[in-house]
Amino acid sequence: MQATSVAVATALSAVRGTPSPIPDPERSRSRALLFACLTIAIERFAFYQVFSLYTLFLVQRYGLTDAQATTQYGVFLGAVYFTPFFGGAISDRVGAWRSICLGILLLMAAYVGFSAGLPLLICVTLLATGMGLFKGNLTALVGSLFDSHTERDAAYSRFYWSVNLGSLPAGFVGGFLSAHYGYSAAFGSCAAATVVCLLVFWQARSLFPEQARNTKTQQHHDISERDRIATILTLLPIAALFFCAYHQGGSSLTLFARDHTRQSIASVSLSPPTYQSIHSALVLGLTPLLSLIFRRWPASTSVKLRVGMSLCSLSFLVMADASMSASFASGGGHVSPLWLLASYTLLSMAELCVAPMGFSLVSQLAPSRYSGLLMGLWLAAIAVGNLSAGLLGRLWARWSHAEFFGLLAATSALAIPILWSQKSRLRRVLGGKGGPA
Repeated sequence: MQATSVAVATALSAVRGTPSPIPDPERSRSRALLFACLTIAIERFAFYQVFSLYTLFLVQRYGLTDAQATTQYGVFLGAVYFTPFFGGAISDRVGAWRSICLGILLLMAAYVGFSAGLPLLICVTLLATGMGLFKGNLTALVGSLFDSHTERDAAYSRFYWSVNLGSLPAGFVGGFLSAHYGYSAAFGSCAAATVVCLLVFWQARSLFPEQARNTKTQQHHDISERDRIATILTLLPIAALFFCAYHQGGSSLTLFARDHTRQSIASVSLSPPTYQSIHSALVLGLTPLLSLIFRRWPASTSVKLRVGMSLCSLSFLVMADASMSASFASGGGHVSPLWLLASYTLLSMAELCVAPMGFSLVSQLAPSRYSGLLMGLWLAAIAVGNLSAGLLGRLWARWSHAEFFGLLAATSALAIPILWSQKSRLRRVLGGKGGPA
């Protein structure tokens, strides 16, 4: 009877030339995903400007040493990624859409504070609180839009592509504005971007309340909640190890670009902040290639994660080699930008194998009533990695650069035996999807 009523209503609407009163669920989900992608792209443009400038800002504006600045950088990243743990718990009680809107407002206030020269503690507190309400909840909201594993993975791939699309111009814009107009102008542009972000997300207010059902597929009906949560918990160290290495992009790799890398290639200027945009461009360009590879040779979650961590380790071996190269010794400590570009290429491929897979896995396995909390816990594990990235920065001035990058290669490689030991659990919980583990 309901199906007949829907058909009749749709037919009458077509005859009258008016829109159908019956909403198309697939179209609504697609529109909701589009708005989520636009929202994250704009927000990431703002955040990655700060990300690319923060270490240099602390050195130049506050006179911190490189070691002090990289430590503060780690505290900054640890704070903004740890608070989603609490933001997820809040969202499970008051609703994701309200939490996200409040988060955007707090991010806007933080960037205004940076631009106006308010104390760093106030700005970082506002930024961390806003990110806690925004990032994990929007990420979990994307997972709630789709019922099937395949649709959810595709949605997260688009979402993550949008993250990098937004961060693509951030390094260029941040570098240009800070060099020509000062850091206040760069941070002011971040505040303006969050205004646009809020306006975009506000337009989707009628979509998400209907769609945010936190539905789950029935493929895990025979797997207990305890096993699903345990699987997420066993993978938390992987997130910490990967992002400890990944977020060297804003600290040791930026300092290496500033002090030990020639500032141009083929007459094209490459200032240190621009490598953040190059990294995003690499992710955007490599996404179709890796998608083609994994379609041709399907791989399980466990295999993708192991490949990603291996590539991450290799990217820092490249930098260790750059630090021992003949050009480093004979050229006054300045090497070709090709070393950094090679390292960023490997790191970008690693990111595509690890980061979106982790978000999709948490969304897929988390029980409905804990979805926001567990997504926040995953981001808290990333926060541990971010904090570790800053703490390791203390060794930058004490160790040789080859030793420093070698340590990062070794810590990344630690994830491989951890993943190998968990392959049977992953195969059982995920149902063996995607090829052999």
